[in-house]
Amino acid sequence: MTAKKDVMTAEERLMATINLEPVDRVVCAPMIDQYAGQFAGITNKEFMWDWEKCMDAIEKVHEAFPVWDSNPFIMCERYAPLMKKVGLMRTKMPGDELPDNASFQMHEVEITTQADYDLLIEKGLLAYVTKFNEVAFGTNPEEMMQAMIEKGKLLADENQRTARRGQSSTWGILGGSAPDVLSMTRSMECFFKDMFRIPDKVYQALEVTTDDMISILVAQADQIGIRRTFIGDSRSSAQWISLKRFEKLLLPIMKRLVNGLAEKDIVPILHCDSDWTKNLEYFLELPAKKFVLQLDGDTDIFKAKEILGGHCAIMGDVPAALLTIGSVDDVDAYAKKLITVVGKDGGFIYSSGCCVPMNAKNENMKAYFDAVEKYGRYN
Repeated sequence: MTAKKDVMTAEERLMATINLEPVDRVVCAPMIDQYAGQFAGITNKEFMWDWEKCMDAIEKVHEAFPVWDSNPFIMCERYAPLMKKVGLMRTKMPGDELPDNASFQMHEVEITTQADYDLLIEKGLLAYVTKFNEVAFGTNPEEMMQAMIEKGKLLADENQRTARRGQSSTWGILGGSAPDVLSMTRSMECFFKDMFRIPDKVYQALEVTTDDMISILVAQADQIGIRRTFIGDSRSSAQWISLKRFEKLLLPIMKRLVNGLAEKDIVPILHCDSDWTKNLEYFLELPAKKFVLQLDGDTDIFKAKEILGGHCAIMGDVPAALLTIGSVDDVDAYAKKLITVVGKDGGFIYSSGCCVPMNAKNENMKAYFDAVEKYGRYN
């Protein structure tokens, strides 16, 4: 039997999937970061601190598994020299606070104060983030600006490398939902308390954060030329907060963000870690075919297909546990179910549940990629 071949480019396949149109095969878009360094045989210190070694490691994964056709890059946000200067959370890094081959860590601590909502509302998101970086990292405004310029250069470099490999960039730019931005800088505990104590002030801050985020992402999309963005939204689900509170405060903000981006022809990939199963029907209130829902294994992705099939593309969700402690047969069976059930009638981006874990078994990753040819060909 003659093997089936790709008849679409990676970019054509991804855009057709987002638009819920027929494709030749399933989009293969695992989120690969620290695993690549282990695959390439370097320490995580080398991977996180040396940009060229990092990029070479990702190249080696693609050389081994060329069916990987869409790259959800995140590495410019993970690059240790910059994570020590700018960001939304404090971090610990391999080769610095941690052993050379440890995974990096993000630490949940209160940095900004309740009073800083006024700073955000009056002066905007940039002033608020500047204050955070000054307190969290000791970075002055000039250092922050230089770090952001360097991050922009790495962002462009990574997109260019992705294109040279023949891959699509699943997203070309990176953003976050207002609840994630505020809860990461305030800490989740403090932010949720604020929602009950000063809900009107929090809502004002959420609106300003959202509008400024849209402006930032539009400027980046115009510069990069890719009109798809990652939107981290991991702290708004019913796992953390009641549906009543979600409806009142957070759903309007989600709509504001997605609709605002849609008006600028930017497709958000909503990276919804945590359990969103009880929230799934709310996504029907977002514009059809204008966003992608990315799930991490906690949400029932098969229920998501039942509710949202025909409304938006769904991305996910081979769990980290399967890739680390599962067997090859376990990975194959779950991948088959994903591709044949969630992928039925299109609109499916085959991915990992959040990032591929650093300690994923190589044989399990091979099974993950092999499933595309075994189950994901539609032509």
